[in-house]
This record gives sequence, C-alpha cells and structure tokens, in this order.
Amino acid sequence: PGAAAYAMTVGGAELPCFDPRIQPGVGLGYALAPGGPRYDALEHDLDFDPVAGLAYSFPEARRIGAEPAPAGVLDEERGRRTARLLRLWSGLDALNLCVFASSPTRPLTIDRLTALVTAVLGDAFTLEDLLAAGQLRLDEMRAYAAREGGAPGELPARMHDEPITEGRHKGAVLDRAAFARAGAAFRAELGWQDIS
Repeated sequence: PGAAAYAMTVGGAELPCFDPRIQPGVGLGYALAPGGPRYDALEHDLDFDPVAGLAYSFPEARRIGAEPAPAGVLDEERGRRTARLLRLWSGLDALNLCVFASSPTRPLTIDRLTALVTAVLGDAFTLEDLLAAGQLRLDEMRAYAAREGGAPGELPARMHDEPITEGRHKGAVLDRAAFARAGAAFRAELGWQDIS
C-alpha cells in the first residue's frame, strides 16, 4: 500500500531516464504522446537551449517552427515546439528513417531526407509531406490508444511537487498550471482539442 506514490510511470509505463523537470518538453512528450513515455519520441529541450544547445541544429529546427529557447522554460510556446518536434520524429518513424541520424540535430538534414525519399518513391517528397506523415501516424496511434482504453497520462506528482535537490538545476520543478497550459498548446498544435 502506498507504493503508487513512488512509481515513476505514466499510464503504467515507466519513465525513461531523462528528468522532465529540467526538460519540460520531454515531460510533455512523456505525458501526452500517444505512444507513451519514450525518450526517443522527440528531440530533447537541452539540444535547443540558446546557450548550451547544439547551435548548428537551430536552422533545421526553425524550418519546422521549433525556435531555440532556454531548456527550463515551460510556456505555451514550449507546448507548440514540442508538438512540432514530435510530429517530425513521428514522420521519420513512419518512413522508417533513423531518428538518431536525422534532423534537426544530426547529419541527415531535411533536404537530405526529402531527397532520399524522393529518390526511393520517384515522386517529389517535401518537408510538408514528411510532417503530414508524422501527423497521420500520431493521429492513428492516438485513435488506437483510445480504442484500447489508453488516454493521455499524467506525470508522477513528484515531478510537480519535488524540486531537484542538487546540482546546476537545483530547485527545478514543473509548475502544474504552466504544464497544463503548455499541454493545451501541445494538443492544439496537433489538432487534438477534444481531449485533455
């Protein structure tokens, strides 16, 4: 009894090892992505931090509307940015393209990816096509989860109530109200206004 308060899960699935209190976009993905909490569903917030991030990837991120921002900021734009990154990586997954080699932080840029798919298909394939494939995949995963009784989950209360105790990110915690607003922006970006 009482062990549930210590479980680090979303919808019964264990959280990956990346702490969402310092990367709130990752936390949004853990809680709201239809595939559940996965560390490889989207790029991490730290990659797009203007100071500590991967500056070479910023132009690629901007192409999908993911402007660099400080990693710990939790606002509505974080929700929209997270949804856009999730859509991109969902498109890569849909086409069986390796997310660990692909845009925005790795050598397979959007132009290289779309040229590769164009070469395979024989028809022009654009960034818009890639994002549309990602959106379709997410929508279908969401419909499947709903059919099977799944729903968006909630992060463990500890992520909102217990600040990080030591180190560079000491004191970091996810404000509940800000997380809810960012989550609403995330869902709106993906066209999922019908559920909370």
